[in-house]
Amino acid sequence: MPAKVKFYGFQGSNSVYTGRLMLEHKGLDYKPVMLPPAAHAFIMLGLGFETMGVPALKIDGLRVQGTRAISRALDELVAQKPLFPADPARRKAVQDVERWGEGFQNAVRRVFYCAARRDHKVFKSVMIPERALPMRIVLHTATPVIIRLAGGAHRASDAAGREDLELLPEYLDQIDAWIAEGLLDGPQLNAADFQIAVNLAALLLSDDLRPFVENRPAAALARRVAPHYVGHLGASILPHEWLASLRDDAAKKAAGGATAADHPAAAVPVV
Repeated sequence: MPAKVKFYGFQGSNSVYTGRLMLEHKGLDYKPVMLPPAAHAFIMLGLGFETMGVPALKIDGLRVQGTRAISRALDELVAQKPLFPADPARRKAVQDVERWGEGFQNAVRRVFYCAARRDHKVFKSVMIPERALPMRIVLHTATPVIIRLAGGAHRASDAAGREDLELLPEYLDQIDAWIAEGLLDGPQLNAADFQIAVNLAALLLSDDLRPFVENRPAAALARRVAPHYVGHLGASILPHEWLASLRDDAAKKAAGGATAADHPAAAVPVV
């Protein structure tokens, strides 16, 4: 008998999009259970999950939470289109990149909430569009509260968001280096591709950040894996001074400075 799979999440979440794309990659039939953001935390505990987090799966009663746990559970459930290579060394390399990608995901999320505090239309464009009218009305009204609560839960202070953007050129160089190496964007997509590409796609939603991403190999990975991320972050929402390292990096590359393909970056820790 095929497994009965339920998928829990909410619209707009980068990690939920990652989980959904991995399910679709595996060709699994599943029942989506889309929850309201913020309130989802209490609902998940009420459903018997260990933590408040999404994405989450229930597979014939087995509960799994988090993108990294989901990728492993899906490979156990469906052997076809594996998310991890069979070769042990290559498998470990993909696992390491996937783990790094989870930190990158958190960095992108912090930047999102920093932008959403400055312009509530950012939150609404990502979290509300595809919802039924009653929930759209509720979320529209509750937007300021949700931004404050979620931003606090994810430690999305201005100091953290600014630091994430200052490090973004190094993160992007590292991703491009992994693409050049073949660990990402290879003939067969793997768990690390899904973990990282969704968050690159989220950066491409931003008018402030897109110019620094769109001509890189990383952007091609985003468009291959996650072309349907909904939302828009308008121009001049993020403070001009926060983008200084991105402008400096772009100027260096335009002047013929080294690229990731020339000198692969060391793994950049993202916390």
